[in-house]
Amino acid sequence: MHVDKTYQVITSHGVVFDVNEFVIAPEQCCHLRTLSLPFVRTGHYQVVEKVAELYDRMLPGKLPCHMRVAVSRPLSRLQGDRLNEQRHDISDLFSTAIGQAVSTLVGGPMGLTAGLIAGGVTKTATNQLARSRLPTFHASDVLVFLFARVNGGIGPQTSSVLLIL
Repeated sequence: MHVDKTYQVITSHGVVFDVNEFVIAPEQCCHLRTLSLPFVRTGHYQVVEKVAELYDRMLPGKLPCHMRVAVSRPLSRLQGDRLNEQRHDISDLFSTAIGQAVSTLVGGPMGLTAGLIAGGVTKTATNQLARSRLPTFHASDVLVFLFARVNGGIGPQTSSVLLIL
């Protein structure tokens, strides 16, 4: 198993990712834990374990599995703050949509006031739940994004994992 392609990607927040792409043939799956990823400096064992878990989750059988491992450079404080702002925007948007839907559903049969109260309570609870589930980013965090794809069988399958080191 060897790295087929290596390149860099710079995101809109200025985060630089070093990307490795490779194909895992069915006969190579038992050698996944010996995988050498040149851009992973700290947490190499964790990354390789996640690659093996992701491969197992894909259940490729006798088909090749295309993997992509993107490793960021350590985040600066500004980059971490920008990603956290995005995290808050996503949780606010999600909770507003859920709160509005509950307000509309409850407001019809029970009245406008009950709908507004139910929508507000649901929005607050959903916002807290979403923020607790979304990761918080800090300065010097290293983001590792794993992506796997298998073509064939029941159709194309994809899966991904984000790991924060």
